[in-house]
Amino acid sequence: MKRFFLLFMVIFLLFLSQPVLYSSTLTLKAIVNISEDKVYLKDVLEDPSGIPDGFLLTELFPAPPIGRNMVYSSQYVKQIISMKLPSLIADKDFSSPEKITFIRESQVITHDELLPIVKERLNISDIELLSVNSSDILLPAGNLEIDVKQLSSGNSNVIVVKVSFYVDGKNVKSINLSLKTNIKKIVYVASRYIQKGILITEDMITEKFIENIVPYAVEDKGDIIGKVTTRIIYPGQIITDSSIAEEPLVSKNREVEAIRRTGNLTVTTVLIALQDGYLGQTIRLRNPDSFREVLGTVVGKDKVEVFK
Repeated sequence: MKRFFLLFMVIFLLFLSQPVLYSSTLTLKAIVNISEDKVYLKDVLEDPSGIPDGFLLTELFPAPPIGRNMVYSSQYVKQIISMKLPSLIADKDFSSPEKITFIRESQVITHDELLPIVKERLNISDIELLSVNSSDILLPAGNLEIDVKQLSSGNSNVIVVKVSFYVDGKNVKSINLSLKTNIKKIVYVASRYIQKGILITEDMITEKFIENIVPYAVEDKGDIIGKVTTRIIYPGQIITDSSIAEEPLVSKNREVEAIRRTGNLTVTTVLIALQDGYLGQTIRLRNPDSFREVLGTVVGKDKVEVFK
């Protein structure tokens, strides 16, 4: 039994010591479709099976420009492989056509196709392109996504946007576009000086007719009245989303009804809120008699539930 085991181990070790044998012939493609900026060994082989990834991912040479083809003699490609991977091609034969064509596939976006996308992303219908480069936008083939961001402040009827193109999740190109707007709409401005934390009433605002883009301007009066200012708003200043907020259910330094539940027992007391609070928000409160601070959750108008 011991002799049999030793014989088995010898055979096993001899097997492990043998070099990994690949196919004796490397067949090169006649037409190679390229999707990246470089050509790798895996791209040119007809059958790369059996060859380790470390070899397959060896860079051979730069890919042709997007949308262009490149033709090399197979002899040139063989020489490149021989220089890059001498150990791989030792005792190997090549099977290949006389010439190899490398094709860099592309997709084209025209400015006429891009403008509706920009309009949709900005939610602005009345815009037109200015200073347009007549050439189309050439991109690599693949799943295309387009991101549009406004760069200019929008204080005139000309805005600048950055358009970024992503192919298969990778940012491949970004351009800036100048757009002329033909906007005519109504926004709302402060009719007088409004301090921070003031509840806005109808007499505090007035309509203003504008012909330019004001980012985040509130265009519905109903979305302004009854809100509280988050900062000082000066006369004539346009009301924006960030300058107003919902009125807090609990106001700082105001008395609130505090509820504490213990089993079936509910105890109610009066505490002082140490900060503004909205529904579901946890705030700090103080007992006016003991000056002890506790935490509570806002559950209604001037009402909190105190933690156990």
